[in-house]
Amino acid sequence: MKTFILTNRIYITCYFIFLILTGFYLLTYTSEQFSLYINSVHTPFFDIFFKYVTHFGEGWFAVPICLYLFYRNKQWGILASVISISSVIVSQTNKQLIFENALRPSLLLKDYKLNFVEGVEMAHYFSFPSGHTTFAFAIFTCLALIYKKPLLQILFLLSAILVGFSRIYLLQHFLRDVFVGSMFGFTLAFTLYWFIIERKLKIK
Repeated sequence: MKTFILTNRIYITCYFIFLILTGFYLLTYTSEQFSLYINSVHTPFFDIFFKYVTHFGEGWFAVPICLYLFYRNKQWGILASVISISSVIVSQTNKQLIFENALRPSLLLKDYKLNFVEGVEMAHYFSFPSGHTTFAFAIFTCLALIYKKPLLQILFLLSAILVGFSRIYLLQHFLRDVFVGSMFGFTLAFTLYWFIIERKLKIK
């Protein structure tokens, strides 16, 4: 485990810096205040940018990744598939069964003047945690652990963070939903990679 952590120390360190900074904002401001601030600085460029970036947190994105990894290495493909499915199960279980009463920003902040992005269908319920963020951090952490080059790891982490931020920008989730979703995704990928690849689980 020590060698595994040291090998991926750049990704792990950068993720925990993200976690600390996000935690600071959660302690300094409410998630509602943060959402209202982000919503107040909308620009046409970012409206389009985040409208499309957010799709990388959807389940279909795992299909080409898993197929490519299967082609390169059978265990990598199985790993990515297990991580993707697990992230959906964890996020949806929490959404549907544990925190089913958590309202989304578009409904909870309806008394404020909000900027909506054209073409984005707004959800109103099952806000906690962010499923897109959980999936994005799971699959991009998986890729970062497979492709251990520092630059690639940083790019994968930034991709996951952008997906999480897009959920706030598009008024689909609060900062707290993204914060917890990132932890779910990171922990799932890290744990499953350890058992399937590092512990060399035999898969025939």
